[in-house]
Amino acid sequence: MKTLTEENIKDIIVGATFLGAGGGGSAKQGCELLEKLKKELGTVEVKLIDPEEMEESEYAVMVAGIGAPRAFKEKGFGAEAIHAFELIQKVSFLGGKQINYLMAGELGGFNTIVPMYVAAIKGIPFVDGDGNGRAVPELSTGLYPAYNIPPHPLVLANSKGDSVVAYLSDPMDHKAAETIARQLAVGWGMLAAFATWIVNKHQILNCLAPRTITKSEEIGKAFRKVKEKDKEIETLSKELAKINSKELFVGTITKLEFKTEGGFDFGTTTITGEGKYAGKTMTIDFKNENIIARINGEIVAMVPDLISLVDIDKMEPVTNADTVEGQKIAVYGTPAPENWKKVPEGFTCWKHILEKLGYEGEYVPLK
Repeated sequence: MKTLTEENIKDIIVGATFLGAGGGGSAKQGCELLEKLKKELGTVEVKLIDPEEMEESEYAVMVAGIGAPRAFKEKGFGAEAIHAFELIQKVSFLGGKQINYLMAGELGGFNTIVPMYVAAIKGIPFVDGDGNGRAVPELSTGLYPAYNIPPHPLVLANSKGDSVVAYLSDPMDHKAAETIARQLAVGWGMLAAFATWIVNKHQILNCLAPRTITKSEEIGKAFRKVKEKDKEIETLSKELAKINSKELFVGTITKLEFKTEGGFDFGTTTITGEGKYAGKTMTIDFKNENIIARINGEIVAMVPDLISLVDIDKMEPVTNADTVEGQKIAVYGTPAPENWKKVPEGFTCWKHILEKLGYEGEYVPLK
């Protein structure tokens, strides 16, 4: 077990934003939550435990925000997560399981820090891992449903402390869980906190995405190193290649189509190539997260693999809630954690989103 300091967490925020693949909340939101934590506790310390160190009888639970990214950016967040965790802790205890740890349900500049914030407030260790190794738009798109880990019970809360415990007639009905969670989030102003997926050591190691918090910190350090050195995108690409992320495109956002619908941010980002990419155009369709990327109409990356955006001028990763026309962007592709590729559901859980975006084919590996 190691202790994460403020500097460690800042690096994790940057790395998790990159691995959030366009969603999961921005680094700015994560830093704001970190500042909130400092004001409330006076210091920042989070105990990080490797999943191998967990006992077989111990359990971890995730806490996250759900709703439209721009709503989180505008309204702030924090109390909701505490309310959701406290309630699921009580419900779990009554069901015979004691929650010993917190963990992230997904990676992102915000949603990775939400459970870390709760862990610091409640004095509970945080697991080095998350539920997906990326951010995902729906409860039904992820490793939890792919490996039959039920969202049961499902707890939701808002900032006022209003809370709901949902028991599903079919514990594996992630779409029903998504409907309940999304409707409550919409009714509460497009945002809420939810807590679910109570998991043990075996499930974290063999079904989910272990040691991604350490990986996020490594990526954050790489960004910091490049910003301190020469702030060149070529240097960043070399650093990111060490963690198997590949530069896919560099250019300027020339068109951004965007709408919020049903608690989601939908859109298409069009990037006009520059330098060695001159004369080419990349389009990225997103539903909160980046779903599918094409260069001149040819698919170069798609879910479950990660498509990440970097603001070249600021030399920092950005989400789809942060993009604007005229922004200079570098696009990177990163293979999804191996557990995504071990079962067919690692791809089929995305098909309904891909079909809505006009793609009905099979998985195309990252090029």
